[in-house]
Amino acid sequence: MIETYFNTLLQEIDRYTATVNLEDDNIIPACREMMMFLKDKITGLKKFALSHTFKDDAEEIRFFKYQKPLVLGRLLYFYKLYQIESNRPPCHEFAMSYYQCEIEKLKTVFERNLSFFQYYRSGATYRDNFYFKRGQTEISPEADTFLFEPEAEFSTGYDRLVARLIAVELLLAFLTKQLHQPADGEPLSGKKLYWTDKKAAAVELIYGIYAAGSVDNGKADIIDIVTAFERTFHIDLGDVYHTFIAMRNRKNSRTVYLDQMIEQLLKRMDETDS
Repeated sequence: MIETYFNTLLQEIDRYTATVNLEDDNIIPACREMMMFLKDKITGLKKFALSHTFKDDAEEIRFFKYQKPLVLGRLLYFYKLYQIESNRPPCHEFAMSYYQCEIEKLKTVFERNLSFFQYYRSGATYRDNFYFKRGQTEISPEADTFLFEPEAEFSTGYDRLVARLIAVELLLAFLTKQLHQPADGEPLSGKKLYWTDKKAAAVELIYGIYAAGSVDNGKADIIDIVTAFERTFHIDLGDVYHTFIAMRNRKNSRTVYLDQMIEQLLKRMDETDS
Protein backbone atom coordinates (compact mmCIF):
# COMPACT_ATOMS: atom_id res chain seq x y z
CA MET A 1 0.00 0.00 0.00
CA ILE A 2 2.83 2.41 0.85
CA GLU A 3 4.55 1.52 -2.42
CA THR A 4 1.41 2.39 -4.41
CA TYR A 5 0.92 5.65 -2.54
CA PHE A 6 4.54 6.67 -3.04
CA ASN A 7 4.61 5.87 -6.77
CA THR A 8 1.46 7.94 -7.28
CA LEU A 9 2.96 10.78 -5.25
CA LEU A 10 6.19 10.74 -7.26
CA GLN A 11 4.29 10.83 -10.54
CA GLU A 12 2.34 13.83 -9.27
CA ILE A 13 5.58 15.60 -8.31
CA ASP A 14 7.12 14.86 -11.71
CA ARG A 15 4.06 16.22 -13.53
CA TYR A 16 4.01 19.37 -11.43
CA THR A 17 7.75 19.98 -11.79
CA ALA A 18 7.44 19.71 -15.58
CA THR A 19 5.01 22.66 -15.57
CA VAL A 20 7.34 24.98 -13.64
CA ASN A 21 9.64 27.31 -15.58
CA LEU A 22 13.11 27.05 -14.03
CA GLU A 23 14.89 29.18 -16.61
CA ASP A 24 16.78 32.42 -16.06
CA ASP A 25 14.70 35.19 -14.40
CA ASN A 26 11.94 32.76 -13.44
CA ILE A 27 14.13 30.50 -11.36
CA ILE A 28 13.79 32.26 -7.98
CA PRO A 29 9.96 32.43 -7.95
CA ALA A 30 9.90 28.90 -9.39
CA CYS A 31 12.04 27.64 -6.50
CA ARG A 32 9.67 29.26 -4.01
CA GLU A 33 6.74 27.60 -5.76
CA MET A 34 8.41 24.20 -5.71
CA MET A 35 9.35 24.55 -2.03
CA MET A 36 5.74 25.23 -1.06
CA PHE A 37 4.53 22.35 -3.20
CA LEU A 38 7.08 19.85 -1.89
CA LYS A 39 6.59 20.86 1.75
CA ASP A 40 2.93 20.01 1.33
CA LYS A 41 3.81 16.65 -0.25
CA ILE A 42 6.24 15.80 2.57
CA THR A 43 3.49 16.56 5.08
CA GLY A 44 1.10 14.29 3.21
CA LEU A 45 3.72 11.54 2.98
CA LYS A 46 4.36 11.76 6.70
CA LYS A 47 0.65 11.51 7.58
CA PHE A 48 0.22 8.52 5.32
CA ALA A 49 3.34 6.71 6.54
CA LEU A 50 2.49 7.22 10.22
CA SER A 51 -1.08 6.02 9.73
CA HIS A 52 0.05 2.75 8.13
CA THR A 53 2.20 0.01 9.60
CA PHE A 54 5.14 -1.25 7.57
CA LYS A 55 4.48 -4.90 6.77
CA ASP A 56 8.12 -5.91 7.43
CA ASP A 57 11.65 -4.59 7.90
CA ALA A 58 12.29 -4.57 4.14
CA GLU A 59 9.39 -2.19 3.52
CA GLU A 60 10.52 0.13 6.32
CA ILE A 61 14.10 0.16 5.02
CA ARG A 62 12.96 0.81 1.45
CA PHE A 63 10.86 3.76 2.64
CA PHE A 64 13.66 5.47 4.58
CA LYS A 65 16.44 4.51 2.16
CA TYR A 66 14.80 5.41 -1.13
CA GLN A 67 11.27 6.76 -0.97
CA LYS A 68 11.25 9.53 1.63
CA PRO A 69 14.74 10.82 0.59
CA LEU A 70 13.63 11.20 -3.04
CA VAL A 71 10.97 13.71 -1.99
CA LEU A 72 12.92 15.38 0.81
CA GLY A 73 16.02 15.57 -1.39
CA ARG A 74 14.13 17.57 -4.00
CA LEU A 75 12.85 19.94 -1.32
CA LEU A 76 16.39 20.48 -0.03
CA TYR A 77 17.58 20.98 -3.61
CA PHE A 78 15.09 23.76 -4.38
CA TYR A 79 15.73 25.40 -1.01
CA LYS A 80 19.48 25.54 -1.58
CA LEU A 81 19.02 26.53 -5.24
CA TYR A 82 16.80 29.39 -4.08
CA GLN A 83 19.58 30.58 -1.76
CA ILE A 84 22.28 30.25 -4.42
CA GLU A 85 20.36 32.07 -7.14
CA SER A 86 19.18 34.80 -4.76
CA ASN A 87 22.83 35.66 -4.03
CA ARG A 88 24.22 35.21 -7.55
CA PRO A 89 26.17 38.23 -8.87
CA PRO A 90 24.57 39.83 -11.96
CA CYS A 91 27.88 40.02 -13.84
CA HIS A 92 28.51 36.84 -15.89
CA GLU A 93 32.22 36.71 -15.02
CA PHE A 94 31.60 37.07 -11.29
CA ALA A 95 28.70 34.62 -11.49
CA MET A 96 31.00 31.96 -12.93
CA SER A 97 33.44 32.41 -10.04
CA TYR A 98 30.53 32.34 -7.62
CA TYR A 99 29.21 29.08 -9.09
CA GLN A 100 32.67 27.52 -8.90
CA CYS A 101 32.91 28.47 -5.23
CA GLU A 102 29.52 26.87 -4.55
CA ILE A 103 30.64 23.70 -6.32
CA GLU A 104 33.68 23.48 -4.04
CA LYS A 105 31.43 23.83 -0.98
CA LEU A 106 29.23 21.00 -2.21
CA LYS A 107 32.22 18.77 -2.89
CA THR A 108 33.26 19.32 0.73
CA VAL A 109 29.93 17.81 1.81
CA PHE A 110 30.82 14.65 -0.11
CA GLU A 111 34.28 14.50 1.41
CA ARG A 112 32.97 14.81 4.96
CA ASN A 113 30.48 11.98 4.46
CA LEU A 114 32.43 9.93 1.93
CA SER A 115 32.15 6.57 3.71
CA PHE A 116 28.38 6.77 4.04
CA PHE A 117 27.87 8.09 0.53
CA GLN A 118 30.02 5.30 -0.93
CA TYR A 119 27.94 2.77 0.98
CA TYR A 120 24.71 4.21 -0.37
CA ARG A 121 25.79 4.71 -3.97
CA SER A 122 27.32 1.23 -4.21
CA GLY A 123 23.94 -0.35 -3.49
CA ALA A 124 25.28 -2.07 -0.37
CA THR A 125 22.75 -3.40 2.15
CA TYR A 126 24.79 -4.86 5.03
CA ARG A 127 24.19 -1.84 7.31
CA ASP A 128 20.65 -1.06 6.21
CA ASN A 129 19.19 -2.26 9.52
CA PHE A 130 21.31 0.36 11.28
CA TYR A 131 20.94 3.23 8.84
CA PHE A 132 17.33 2.90 7.76
CA LYS A 133 15.33 1.45 10.63
CA ARG A 134 13.93 3.69 13.31
CA GLY A 135 14.84 3.48 16.96
CA GLN A 136 18.63 3.37 16.62
CA THR A 137 20.51 5.15 19.39
CA GLU A 138 24.12 4.42 18.44
CA ILE A 139 26.00 7.26 16.71
CA SER A 140 28.02 6.09 13.72
CA PRO A 141 31.50 7.53 13.02
CA GLU A 142 30.90 7.05 9.28
CA ALA A 143 29.07 10.37 8.98
CA ASP A 144 30.40 13.71 10.14
CA THR A 145 27.11 14.60 11.80
CA PHE A 146 24.21 12.62 13.14
CA LEU A 147 20.93 14.34 12.36
CA PHE A 148 18.79 14.11 15.47
CA GLU A 149 15.14 14.03 14.48
CA PRO A 150 12.65 15.50 16.97
CA GLU A 151 9.95 13.29 15.45
CA ALA A 152 11.83 10.03 15.50
CA GLU A 153 8.83 8.06 14.25
CA PHE A 154 9.34 9.62 10.80
CA SER A 155 13.13 9.51 10.49
CA THR A 156 16.13 7.28 11.08
CA GLY A 157 18.52 10.23 10.92
CA TYR A 158 20.33 8.80 7.92
CA ASP A 159 17.38 9.16 5.56
CA ARG A 160 18.03 12.90 5.84
CA LEU A 161 21.65 12.31 4.92
CA VAL A 162 20.54 10.44 1.80
CA ALA A 163 18.22 13.34 0.97
CA ARG A 164 21.16 15.68 1.36
CA LEU A 165 23.19 13.51 -1.02
CA ILE A 166 20.42 13.68 -3.62
CA ALA A 167 20.13 17.46 -3.22
CA VAL A 168 23.89 17.98 -3.50
CA GLU A 169 24.15 15.90 -6.66
CA LEU A 170 21.25 17.76 -8.27
CA LEU A 171 22.90 21.06 -7.32
CA LEU A 172 26.23 19.95 -8.76
CA ALA A 173 24.49 19.07 -12.03
CA PHE A 174 22.79 22.48 -12.13
CA LEU A 175 25.92 24.47 -11.26
CA THR A 176 28.16 22.55 -13.67
CA LYS A 177 25.65 23.21 -16.43
CA GLN A 178 25.60 26.93 -15.55
CA LEU A 179 29.38 27.09 -15.77
CA HIS A 180 29.21 25.96 -19.38
CA GLN A 181 26.51 28.43 -20.39
CA PRO A 182 27.81 31.09 -22.79
CA ALA A 183 27.66 34.73 -21.80
CA ASP A 184 24.82 36.80 -23.27
CA GLY A 185 25.49 37.39 -26.93
CA GLU A 186 28.23 34.77 -27.16
CA PRO A 187 27.58 32.62 -30.25
CA LEU A 188 27.17 28.87 -30.04
CA SER A 189 29.08 26.79 -32.55
CA GLY A 190 28.31 23.49 -34.20
CA LYS A 191 25.04 21.83 -35.13
CA LYS A 192 22.61 21.28 -32.26
CA LEU A 193 21.88 17.65 -31.52
CA TYR A 194 18.80 16.53 -29.62
CA TRP A 195 18.18 13.31 -27.70
CA THR A 196 14.89 11.97 -29.06
CA ASP A 197 14.65 8.65 -27.24
CA LYS A 198 13.27 8.14 -23.73
CA LYS A 199 15.05 9.80 -20.81
CA ALA A 200 15.33 6.41 -19.12
CA ALA A 201 17.26 5.16 -22.16
CA ALA A 202 19.71 8.06 -21.79
CA VAL A 203 20.18 7.34 -18.08
CA GLU A 204 20.77 3.66 -18.82
CA LEU A 205 23.45 4.58 -21.38
CA ILE A 206 25.08 7.08 -19.02
CA TYR A 207 25.26 4.60 -16.15
CA GLY A 208 26.72 2.04 -18.53
CA ILE A 209 29.48 4.49 -19.48
CA TYR A 210 30.03 5.29 -15.79
CA ALA A 211 30.12 1.64 -14.72
CA ALA A 212 32.58 0.78 -17.49
CA GLY A 213 34.88 3.62 -16.42
CA SER A 214 35.06 4.88 -20.00
CA VAL A 215 35.53 8.59 -19.19
CA ASP A 216 38.71 10.01 -17.65
CA ASN A 217 39.94 6.50 -16.82
CA GLY A 218 36.91 5.92 -14.60
CA LYS A 219 37.56 9.02 -12.49
CA ALA A 220 34.66 11.08 -13.88
CA ASP A 221 31.73 11.41 -11.50
CA ILE A 222 28.27 10.38 -12.70
CA ILE A 223 27.12 14.01 -12.42
CA ASP A 224 29.89 15.15 -14.79
CA ILE A 225 28.82 12.59 -17.38
CA VAL A 226 25.15 13.50 -16.97
CA THR A 227 25.92 17.19 -17.40
CA ALA A 228 28.03 16.58 -20.52
CA PHE A 229 25.28 14.41 -22.00
CA GLU A 230 22.57 17.00 -21.25
CA ARG A 231 24.68 19.79 -22.75
CA THR A 232 25.56 17.79 -25.87
CA PHE A 233 22.05 16.55 -26.60
CA HIS A 234 20.05 19.51 -25.21
CA ILE A 235 17.94 17.59 -22.73
CA ASP A 236 17.16 17.86 -19.04
CA LEU A 237 17.28 14.35 -17.59
CA GLY A 238 15.86 15.42 -14.23
CA ASP A 239 16.43 13.17 -11.23
CA VAL A 240 18.72 10.50 -12.71
CA TYR A 241 19.00 8.71 -9.36
CA HIS A 242 15.27 8.09 -9.20
CA THR A 243 15.43 6.75 -12.76
CA PHE A 244 18.36 4.50 -11.83
CA ILE A 245 16.45 3.12 -8.84
CA ALA A 246 13.49 2.38 -11.13
CA MET A 247 15.86 0.58 -13.51
CA ARG A 248 17.18 -1.57 -10.67
CA ASN A 249 13.63 -2.57 -9.75
CA ARG A 250 12.63 -3.72 -13.24
CA LYS A 251 11.19 -7.23 -13.14
CA ASN A 252 12.53 -8.37 -16.50
CA SER A 253 15.68 -6.92 -18.03
CA ARG A 254 17.28 -4.08 -16.08
CA THR A 255 19.11 -2.96 -19.23
CA VAL A 256 16.33 -2.79 -21.82
CA TYR A 257 17.88 0.00 -23.87
CA LEU A 258 21.40 -1.45 -23.86
CA ASP A 259 20.00 -4.86 -24.82
CA GLN A 260 18.17 -3.30 -27.76
CA MET A 261 21.26 -1.32 -28.73
CA ILE A 262 23.38 -4.49 -28.88
CA GLU A 263 20.70 -6.23 -30.92
CA GLN A 264 20.44 -3.34 -33.40
CA LEU A 265 24.21 -2.97 -33.69
CA LEU A 266 24.71 -6.67 -34.41
CA LYS A 267 21.89 -6.51 -36.95
CA ARG A 268 23.56 -3.52 -38.64
CA MET A 269 26.88 -5.38 -38.75
CA ASP A 270 25.22 -8.45 -40.27
CA GLU A 271 23.50 -6.32 -42.90
CA THR A 272 26.81 -4.59 -43.73
CA ASP A 273 28.56 -7.96 -44.03
CA SER A 274 25.91 -9.12 -46.43
